[in-house]
Amino acid sequence: MVNELTIEERLAHAQLMVTVASIDGELVQEELIMIESIMGKSMLHPEMRVDVRNTLTHPVEIEKCMEILSEVGQQLALRDAVLVAACDGDYDKKEIRAIKKIAKIAGIKTEKISQIYQWVEDYWEVYNSSATFFQ
Repeated sequence: MVNELTIEERLAHAQLMVTVASIDGELVQEELIMIESIMGKSMLHPEMRVDVRNTLTHPVEIEKCMEILSEVGQQLALRDAVLVAACDGDYDKKEIRAIKKIAKIAGIKTEKISQIYQWVEDYWEVYNSSATFFQ
């Protein structure tokens, strides 16, 4: 679905994920892997991926990214922001505030945000259970 956004939206989406991942002052390997995965799904050109990686030290403001995104893009950004924030196994207070800001700008109601958090929890549970296939 992200790859159906315009190229400008895909770039803003990836930059927003970097902002969410780095907002707590700590970028962990799992977050970087998720961002790389999102850039791959977005089919961003390799030069654009370098631009996104360059924002790791100077993240773009949430509002700036969100104004570029369409309604669908904003909804995908909210979903993926929760995914990125969950990567390290814990939601930092700053990540939660960023997610709330994204939801507010996108006009998403609280019950829908709760559903997204639950979906992410279910997603990680299923993903982690796949390790048993190879034991």
